[in-house]
Amino acid sequence: MSDDLLELELEKLEKKGVSRYKAVLMASQEARFINDQMRHGIVDSNEKPTTLALRKLFDGRVVEDHENPIIE
Repeated sequence: MSDDLLELELEKLEKKGVSRYKAVLMASQEARFINDQMRHGIVDSNEKPTTLALRKLFDGRVVEDHENPIIE
């Protein structure tokens, strides 16, 4: 992902009320979750967990865990 594309996607998230800091935390939590799924054979992908997590975040498929909120 190019820097310009990443900047554009982050700006879209900020317009939805997700700060860059929160976006990084959400993506890292999702990447850890995906990594665990890969280790257990639940998810099979040639892409890195971080790449998958960022794609899901930018597609709006990652939501904040309100039971365990991210503290800013």
